[in-house]
Amino acid sequence: EMFYAMCGPQKVDQHFGTHPNEAWWASQVVCAVVEDVPSGPSEDKEANEGERFYKFIDENGKERWIKSSRMLLSEPPDFGSDLSRTITAFTEVRIPYWTSQPHSWITYHAFTLLELDHGQMFAMCERKTDMLELVVGKVEIPMAFFKAFRAMGPGRNPGRCAQEPRQPVTSRISLRQLLGWIDGPVEERWVPYDLLKANCQHFAADLQSFLLDPAAPEHHSENPLLAAPLNWKEERASAMASVARNPKVLKYLPDRLRRDREVVLLAVSNDGNALKYVPEQLRADPEVAMAALRQNGYALPYVHASIRQRRDVVMAAVAQNGYILCYTVERHRQDRDIVLAAVRADAHALRYVSAGLRYDPEVMMAASFQNPLAVFR
Repeated sequence: EMFYAMCGPQKVDQHFGTHPNEAWWASQVVCAVVEDVPSGPSEDKEANEGERFYKFIDENGKERWIKSSRMLLSEPPDFGSDLSRTITAFTEVRIPYWTSQPHSWITYHAFTLLELDHGQMFAMCERKTDMLELVVGKVEIPMAFFKAFRAMGPGRNPGRCAQEPRQPVTSRISLRQLLGWIDGPVEERWVPYDLLKANCQHFAADLQSFLLDPAAPEHHSENPLLAAPLNWKEERASAMASVARNPKVLKYLPDRLRRDREVVLLAVSNDGNALKYVPEQLRADPEVAMAALRQNGYALPYVHASIRQRRDVVMAAVAQNGYILCYTVERHRQDRDIVLAAVRADAHALRYVSAGLRYDPEVMMAASFQNPLAVFR
């Protein structure tokens, strides 16, 4: 079934590895590589939704084509030898919501451009709704072009972008270390988009703080296993007790314990988001998925693609967190029972309801009881 993901990519045919964060990288991160190409898209070539072409006119008046290719992720992306490149500066770029607003207003979208090895390469990093977007460029693609790139969706108008002052970075952080930070503290603290607590500006500030002072305590993961006895990993009973106290311990367990169904069920029953640390075959287990979703509907993106759009699975998710309706296929957004469950849990889910039900009296009434303001936005 074809559908359009409204909150993020839903990869239905990706092969996953054994990385503890594979589900998070696959569902919450979009990464693209941009490179010079001789020409734009060929008319006789079948369209590829993972590719996008940009045409620029450089400072010499020459036409240049840049191709953006999206990567399928199940772990931090591998950029080969470029992982050792050092981040030497960053520039925050802001896109105001209104063209004539004062610079002091906080109504803007923010993303960060990174210089690698004093401008030999560039990268872009931003939060967009629930997604983390990364774009890494090959050598000789100028920074000015990066304002137009996005890892997912259409590009943006560079003319609307306003640059903050360039900030040198002296911490000698490499691209590999940046990805390690994302794989650790960023992933562990990632929460659904929140206008007041978790938006693009918050992420930009955290990223820039890390680049300037990577040794700060807030930029490090707290591995719960570090304080455990040396033989802890071999003791299943201890693993069960620790997972009961802190479900995120699941991330640091050896594979044989992360594949233990009883350990997994205990973890996801206490924190549905722990599903992202569960191996692939257990994320396809309906009982495991339902236990996670009843605790936290936001775990739906981590459910295995083979059962993610099952009606009972979706119903469990939206009943706990109506916002998650945006991760469902069109048939579910046309399903009256699912829609009613979603808006009763979160009236803001109304924006993701199909046009045929959005103004339905029963749906509108259910949403208005949950949050009248959401109905009249």
